Amino acid sequence: MPSLRSGLFAAGGLLAVGAIAAGVYGVLTAEPPEPATPPFKGVIATPFLMPGKTRPPTVPAAAANLPDDEPVIGVTAGGRARGYWVRAFAGVAGHVVNDVVGGVPVTVTHWPQDGRSRVFTGDGSDPLPVMTGGFTDGLLLKVGDSMFHQRDGRPLNGSGPSFPYPDLAFQEVPWHVWRTAHPDTDVYVGDAPPKPSAGEVN
Repeated sequence: MPSLRSGLFAAGGLLAVGAIAAGVYGVLTAEPPEPATPPFKGVIATPFLMPGKTRPPTVPAAAANLPDDEPVIGVTAGGRARGYWVRAFAGVAGHVVNDVVGGVPVTVTHWPQDGRSRVFTGDGSDPLPVMTGGFTDGLLLKVGDSMFHQRDGRPLNGSGPSFPYPDLAFQEVPWHVWRTAHPDTDVYVGDAPPKPSAGEVN
C-alpha cells in the first residue's frame, strides 16, 4: 500500500506540474493554446478577474514584422486605422484590449479557444472599463459588478441588462490585406512581437 500511495502521489505531482507549465507557457509566449473541441470538452469553467490591457503600445506597419498571412483584427475609428495581431490575444492576460483609436474608445476582445472576436465602443474618449472575467462556455467579460458572455452579450446570471457597450464593426483579415487597404495603419503586436526573418518584406 505505501508503494501504491507513493506512485499515486508522484503521478498527481507530475500532472500538476504539467498543467502549471502549460499555463505559464501560454502566458509567457505569444503562441495561442490548442483549441478545445466545442463545447470545450475537458475544460473546467474558471472564473478569474484580469484587467484588460489599456492603451497598449502599437508600432507602425513598416515595423510590425508580421508575415503577410497572419490574421489581424482591423478597426477604423475617428479617421484612424489600427490592426490587432490575433496571436497577441493568447494568454490569460491578453484576451481584452481597452484602447482609444482616433479619440474613440475601442475595446477588442478575442477568445483563442473558439476563435471568436468582438469589438466594442462607447461614449467619451477614455478607454472602456472592460475586464476578463474567466470562461464559462466561452470568454466572460466583466464591467462593473456584472459578468457577461463575450459571444452574445448575455449576463452570466441569465437576467438583467445585456452587455452595456455597442458593437463596433471590424475586419478579421490577413495582415497584407489590412495593410494594403490602410497603408497608414499602426498595429498592436502584444508583449512578444514576432522577430523579422531574413528577406521578409512588410
